[in-house]
Amino acid sequence: MDLEIERLLYKQVSKPKNHLMTKIINVYDDRYRINVYTEIEEDGLIKKRIVQSYFCHYSKNHLDIVMCNPPISGICI
Repeated sequence: MDLEIERLLYKQVSKPKNHLMTKIINVYDDRYRINVYTEIEEDGLIKKRIVQSYFCHYSKNHLDIVMCNPPISGICI
């Protein structure tokens, strides 16, 4: 199911540059926290950061983005 949720997310938003991974956590019922990580080199160190975070509702092959950070105009507040 995680692959389906990830596929539906990236149909709505673009995958960030230097994408490392997408972590999908079932919070309760059919509501999920989705964190998108990137990998960057800074000061000679490789750093992993959450660059986007979504709270979503998944139902019947449909993903509804309820909240996101940072906000994306037209998708969530």
